Amino acid sequence: MRLFIAINFNDEIRKLLSKAADELKNLSVSGSFTRPENLHLTLIFIGETDRLSDIKHCLDIVECPPFKIAVGGAYGCFGTTLWAGVKADEELNFLVKTLRRALLEKGFKIDERRFKPHVTLARSTSDCSAAEMSLSSAAMAVNSISLMKSERINGLLTYTDIYKRHLNGAARQT
Repeated sequence: MRLFIAINFNDEIRKLLSKAADELKNLSVSGSFTRPENLHLTLIFIGETDRLSDIKHCLDIVECPPFKIAVGGAYGCFGTTLWAGVKADEELNFLVKTLRRALLEKGFKIDERRFKPHVTLARSTSDCSAAEMSLSSAAMAVNSISLMKSERINGLLTYTDIYKRHLNGAARQT
């Protein structure tokens, strides 16, 4: 299975990002736009594995209180990938760092580049000039993280939540 750990968005954030994608399409930006139901914030990409119990254990041992994120404000591009920005406090970075450590200790090979929170709006875009535009923003409370499966169903890329871990109120340790 192709897996990743993510924060799934509430309806308000999904609507905001879907509206932004529609506005970009109206400006003749082409590419493979993310379907609204697939919009999320990837925390860690794991890749192909069948070690579900090890990953679930890593999610279960992480202690992090709920926190807030704000999605929007700016667009950007990584190559031909068009993204929307995500602002968060240190809790998000702490969560990612703690998850990475737990997964590495279990022997997973995890990309250790600096975490840059963003939401992929489109891949293979024809025009990244939209990165100069601004985007409305909305905030949401993050109360859980999810283990997601990525697969093609009837030719459509589909992300399925296969395990959800609710964040607890435990104080983080640095």
